[in-house]
Amino acid sequence: MIALDVRPGIGFIDYIGTQWKLRVRAERYDDEGYAELSFFLRDGTGENLLHPTRINLLATPSMNSLAKRLERNSTEIPWTDILAYVAGKTIEIARRGEPVKAIGKKPETMKVEYQLFPILERNEPTTIYSPGGYAKSYLAAYIACIVRFGGKGFSNWTPTPGNVLYLDWESSSQDHERRVWAIKQGLGIETEETFSYLFCHQPLAADIHRIQSIIAEGDIALLIIDSQMAAEGYGPHPAQVSSQYYNALRSLHCTSLTLDHVSKAEWGKVADDDSLGPYGSVVKFNRSRSQFEIKKSQTAGEDFMELALIHRKHNEGKLLKPIGIRIDFHSNGDDELDKVTFKACEISDNPDLSKVQSLRDRLAGILAAGTMVLKDLAEAVDKPEATVRSTLYRYKDTFVKVGQEWGLKAYE
Repeated sequence: MIALDVRPGIGFIDYIGTQWKLRVRAERYDDEGYAELSFFLRDGTGENLLHPTRINLLATPSMNSLAKRLERNSTEIPWTDILAYVAGKTIEIARRGEPVKAIGKKPETMKVEYQLFPILERNEPTTIYSPGGYAKSYLAAYIACIVRFGGKGFSNWTPTPGNVLYLDWESSSQDHERRVWAIKQGLGIETEETFSYLFCHQPLAADIHRIQSIIAEGDIALLIIDSQMAAEGYGPHPAQVSSQYYNALRSLHCTSLTLDHVSKAEWGKVADDDSLGPYGSVVKFNRSRSQFEIKKSQTAGEDFMELALIHRKHNEGKLLKPIGIRIDFHSNGDDELDKVTFKACEISDNPDLSKVQSLRDRLAGILAAGTMVLKDLAEAVDKPEATVRSTLYRYKDTFVKVGQEWGLKAYE
């Protein structure tokens, strides 16, 4: 009986017949029996492709015809037996799905593992969303650089280094080459090291087999998707379309960062301190494990912008406080982009962004300059006196009343 060395990967299965110097790769297989098979023979110069085909593994006439076709390349290989083994094992793996695991024992660590601490949980989907023009792609490219090339980011963002794949539905490789090189210059990275980029036009779910192979062969740790609106594709049922997207994403077994947009109609209706949600189905909120919203402050003509990265959802633990980010765009004398730098900024110092802070943090920031009476505090934060009074009394470890004025007791 034929027995081949079976080596499953993400989205493919390799069958190795060492004695015949043969490798058979099965891809795009499903539990109905269809698969793409590629046959390779190794000689002194490497592997040579004998024959690629897409076939119904359960159709005996088709399999017999394929065996006869392969016999033209080599009559010494028992093709019928090999095809029977490949067909049976491929269908078994396709129908088996993920293995059952036993849980309940004490894990090696109780800490959440991060691809990029503290914003990207390892092997989980994270979303960053905002209206267009809020530098999401620049921020994603910055994240890609520090994960791929190592080194701490601003605010002690700490990567677990790994390979990166950037899937782009919105721009071009030329645009990203300029951005990434400028960001590398800002980080002081002078090497020609790169990460992987793929220009995309099909929905993620439709192209998932190819992407599975790229991730497996490239040992990809972080996948960046720019952006979800295009990567999902279209359909009459938004919830179903979003579910297909996340099911495809889940099959990749790696950390993912998805960039997404918000509804233009919703964007125009909210105040600066209100929360927006990503455009489309509520499935997006439910399936993503962690979500961040970006708020922006920028004046026309300035070569920098300040952002607030606001943690709106987290399935594993507490929400982070809003993170202030300043992005500076440095140009040379010919008005060409020379470098891009990222650094932390104080949200409380920016009138446009300070409203995204919690009321407690806003009050603490104001009182850091000295004591104030309740009426003036309420006017400063544009909130009713009753709301401000309630907050001051709720956080007695932070605020203290001195006569008719309020001040800081201790702020952690």
